Amino acid sequence: MASYKVIFLGLSVIGLDEETHLLEGLQKKFNLTPEKAESLLQRVPIVVKKGLSKEEAERYVNVFEEIGGRVNVEEEEEPIPTLDITRDYEAPSRPEFRPGPKPEPKPAFTQRPEPEKRAPAKGMVICPQCGFEQPETDECIKCGVIMSKFVQFQEMARSYEGQVREISSKEYTPWESGEGFIGAFLKTTQEALFSPTKFFEKAAAGEGYWSPLIYGLIAGIIGNGCAILWFWLFMAQLIPMDKIPFQHSLSILRLIIPLPFQLAIAIFIGSAIIHLCLMLVGGNKRGYKTTFRAVCYSYSAQLFNIVPFIGSLIGFIYMIILFILGVREGHGIGTGKAVLAVLLPMIVIFGLIIVAIVLAVMFVGSTGLLGGVRA
Repeated sequence: MASYKVIFLGLSVIGLDEETHLLEGLQKKFNLTPEKAESLLQRVPIVVKKGLSKEEAERYVNVFEEIGGRVNVEEEEEPIPTLDITRDYEAPSRPEFRPGPKPEPKPAFTQRPEPEKRAPAKGMVICPQCGFEQPETDECIKCGVIMSKFVQFQEMARSYEGQVREISSKEYTPWESGEGFIGAFLKTTQEALFSPTKFFEKAAAGEGYWSPLIYGLIAGIIGNGCAILWFWLFMAQLIPMDKIPFQHSLSILRLIIPLPFQLAIAIFIGSAIIHLCLMLVGGNKRGYKTTFRAVCYSYSAQLFNIVPFIGSLIGFIYMIILFILGVREGHGIGTGKAVLAVLLPMIVIFGLIIVAIVLAVMFVGSTGLLGGVRA
C-alpha cells in the first residue's frame, strides 16, 4: 500500500495579515508555542508528517489550507525487498538429484529508479516546485516561488524532517476539543481534579478566554449553588418555615440569581491578583491569558461543595492547590515560585490583620482603658 508524506511550503498568499493568521493557526491546530510556530515558518519547505494514507494526507492538506498554509503531498518511495539466495543454498547430497543451472546472483538491495527529469531547453529553466518551464529567471512566473531559496529550503528540510508534532485531540482539554457538552464537562472535571499536572499542561497550550470562563462559571454555579442550598436547608431546620416571612423565604433566590456575575468578577479579579504576584516573584513566563485559564479550570474544585458543609472546606483547600499547579505548569516555573505567588495575597492580608490588632491594642493601652479605675 502506498504511503505519502506532507511537505509544508509556507504561505499560500504573501502578506502580513496572512502570515499572522497562519502563525495563529499553527499554534492552535498543532499546539505549538509562538516561538516554534515562527521557527517552523522560517524553515519551509519542511516535511511535517510521513507514512500517511491518502485520506490522512488529505486531512492534513485541508487543515493547512484552512489556516492559510500551502502544502504538497508526495508519495514515499520504498525499497523493493529481495531474497538473498546464497544464504539458504546447500549443495545436493543425493545422487539422483540433478540441480539445474545456477541462477545469477541478485543484488542485496534494489532501489526504485527515479523518474527521468526533463531537461530544460537552452535559455529556459524549470521551476522545482510546479514544473513550469519558462525563460531563465530566479522567480517562477506561474507559482511565484523563488527557485534558489526553494532549493536551499529543500536541503534544510531534510535535517528537520518529521519534527512537527501530529494533530491530535489529546493536545486539547476535553472542554475545548469539540466533544459533547455534558461528556466534555465531566471529562474535563475528572482530568482537572485527578490528573491536574497533565491537564494544566494542555490547558496552558490552549487559546482564548471564553471557553475556560464558561467552564469556571458552570462549575462555580453548581458548587456555590449547592452550598447555598445546604445552608438554607440547615437554617430551615432551626427556624420553622411557617414562622419565616414570605420575603425572607425568597432569600435563597436573591443569593443564587446574582451568582454568575459575582463568580465572573471573582475569576477576573483573582486572576489579575495572582498574575500580579507572579510578576513580583518573576514567574510570568506566558502572560495573563495562561494565568486566567489556570484559575478558570481550578474552579472545578468548587464541585466539592455538592457534599454538605465539609465539601466547602475541602473545595477551598483543593482549589488553592489547583491554583498552584495551574500556574506552575502553565508558566513552566518552580513549585516555590508558584506557591509564593498564590499565597502572597493571603500572607499580605494576614499580616495586615496582625498589624491592625497590634495597633488597636496599643491605642487602647495608651488611653488607659485597660488599666481599670484608679482610687
